[in-house]
Amino acid sequence: MKNDFFCTPVHTLTGELIAIDLGYRPQPVAVNGPPGAVLPPLLPQDRLLNQLLIIEEYADYFRQHGLMCSVAIDFQLARAVTESSFIQQILSHLPFVRLKLSEDFPNLHDGMANPLLRTLIEQLNILWLDDLGAGDANLNALQSNMFEAVKLDRQFYLENVNKPFFTVLINHIRQYTNRVIVEGVAGDGHLEALRSSKIWGVQGYFSPMLTLESLEQGNDQRCQNH
Repeated sequence: MKNDFFCTPVHTLTGELIAIDLGYRPQPVAVNGPPGAVLPPLLPQDRLLNQLLIIEEYADYFRQHGLMCSVAIDFQLARAVTESSFIQQILSHLPFVRLKLSEDFPNLHDGMANPLLRTLIEQLNILWLDDLGAGDANLNALQSNMFEAVKLDRQFYLENVNKPFFTVLINHIRQYTNRVIVEGVAGDGHLEALRSSKIWGVQGYFSPMLTLESLEQGNDQRCQNH
């Protein structure tokens, strides 16, 4: 089951590891039955529970290295989190975990007026916003100050990093959070542009992906892209 999860590191612009994004990509598992039969993928709530239990196994590593770990949730999983006392109990023991919402989360722009978002904030954990710039939300979603960190959509970043207004946009985002993450850094020239914009973290530049097992073996070890 661990092989279904992969880690995408978040580094500072100088290469220091600061967070891990734990993603899910199920691997086919053969079962007894007709040729080619495989186990069905986990239900979303079971997948989230497995993610949290796996993170709990590595809790000492995250604490010792001062790392955060982000886990993506959608509307269905957000409801599961707020309704499950067991999931809430696990999260209470993992204060370094961040729940990451995509910008297509329903009524995200309502901020604290959105009952589900308000419950997540008040009862559970600090939120991160994913894929800002993909087109489903605008900067109004940030004005609630609900998000500790914001990750720019990869395509949006690549299309706009060299445009004059990019720094202005980042400065506006940083009015609501100092932790802006970008993915898709294409070279040292991009790093210089990001330094001037005071970007907090980058994904995929210093290390594209890590296995779970490699976490305890050292931050430098990489795995091949899945």
